[in-house]
Amino acid sequence: RYSQKLSYGQWYKFNLAQRTHQNFVEQLGLVIPMMMASGVYFPKLAAGLGWLYFFGRLIYTYQYRKNGPKGRLNGAFIFAATIIGLGILTMASGWKLVGPSLKKILNIK
Repeated sequence: RYSQKLSYGQWYKFNLAQRTHQNFVEQLGLVIPMMMASGVYFPKLAAGLGWLYFFGRLIYTYQYRKNGPKGRLNGAFIFAATIIGLGILTMASGWKLVGPSLKKILNIK
């Protein structure tokens, strides 16, 4: 019963840290496979977006722990934009991988 030994302020800060950690872990299952898939054809761009995602997560975590839920918006914008970018790169990599074979199968010139 660790939480019973904490004051409300300490418990609140601990809860914010725990939430940011859980949110980060939940998104790793999406971000890492997209970085790997997009890195096949766009390695430098995928690595750059990976670093930008990491930077956004750091800002998100720091601001969320410092200012509460309202403080997370700056970091959330950065890492959400990188997830969208990784999604686009993943689709482009998939098309580069499958596109030529698909064109042959469908007889598209």
